[in-house]
Amino acid sequence: MTANVTSIAKVRAAARDSAERFRVNNRAATALLVITVVLVVIGLGATQSASSAVAFDQTEDPYHFFKRQLVGVGVGTVALLVASRVPYRFYKKIAIPLFALSVGLLIAVLISGIETNGARRWLAAPGFTFQPSEIAKVSVVFVLAFLLERKAKLLNRFGHFVVPVLATVGVVGFLVMKEPDLGTLLVIGAAAMAVIMASDTPMRFVMILGLTAVIAASLLAFSESYRAERMTAFLDPYADSSGTGYQVIQGYYALGNGGLFGVGLGASRARWFYLPNAHTDFIFAIIGEETGLLGGLTVIALFLVLGVTGWVVASRAPDRFGRMIAMGITVWLSFQALVNIGGVLGVIPITGIALPFVSFGSTALIVSMAALGVLVNIAQSGVHKKP
Repeated sequence: MTANVTSIAKVRAAARDSAERFRVNNRAATALLVITVVLVVIGLGATQSASSAVAFDQTEDPYHFFKRQLVGVGVGTVALLVASRVPYRFYKKIAIPLFALSVGLLIAVLISGIETNGARRWLAAPGFTFQPSEIAKVSVVFVLAFLLERKAKLLNRFGHFVVPVLATVGVVGFLVMKEPDLGTLLVIGAAAMAVIMASDTPMRFVMILGLTAVIAASLLAFSESYRAERMTAFLDPYADSSGTGYQVIQGYYALGNGGLFGVGLGASRARWFYLPNAHTDFIFAIIGEETGLLGGLTVIALFLVLGVTGWVVASRAPDRFGRMIAMGITVWLSFQALVNIGGVLGVIPITGIALPFVSFGSTALIVSMAALGVLVNIAQSGVHKKP
């Protein structure tokens, strides 16, 4: 009789625990979806406002960039919904083919890509252009997680750890720097480090890799004159206010003009050809000008919640592979937002990367939304047990 009572109590406790896990996981998935929707809507409004002047100047259609972004939102929404329904373990099967495809596209962009301002980052396809480096971000997360999981029992040997890293991050990093695009490389490196830290890699190897990455990034930051100029502009933008420091200073003016509550939606002055790349790299300055400090803090808060929720999803992932890709995607999106907003605020050097879900750019938007869908699927699959 006592044994039966004990068994019933255990079953009820397990049922309560399962129900609680279900509620927490659903809340995490819902939070991710709500945050994404809000950021995308903010991005659509900011894109229209920030791009209308330059769009009319280039195409005589003030809604040109808004329409293109709207198409990206439509495709991205489908990608998010599909990714949220596909079991995340499926990406083990396509990790290597997807990585090979991204490498092939990165090579293609160096050969026949569209050159803008001395960089080749876009490939032309019938009716649209896209950035292969955006696909490379997610492919590196998938393939590195796949390889490190397969080598889980061998990662205490440095050779078995470093070979997968060099074969994935090293290859993609080399090709991305040939474009060149240091900002994207930093994001890929941060995502890769997150995957590695979520794996069974010994901490001593992680520290060695991290130190090496910091040294390499520092050397690359000064390896070209335009990057060195960006560092100079970061340290003292007013030393060359009409040259290298111009964009940063105009961003300051836009943010300062916004005050606490902003000048009003669509009333930005900086968008009238004062602030370069207002609808891409510096869209946060337009948001700050039109919605003020409160609007800017709201965007920052949304990304903070996204990062915390992503960490919760990773910690509750059913297995090692899920944990690694959840951490990789979370750090990728959070770090990219940090670098973009930090550059606009002048607390870190400008890198020229977009604000996820917000900046104009269909490829980045679609890939980011698809990656968020993967994170939602992991959230819906999450349990407390370890692999």
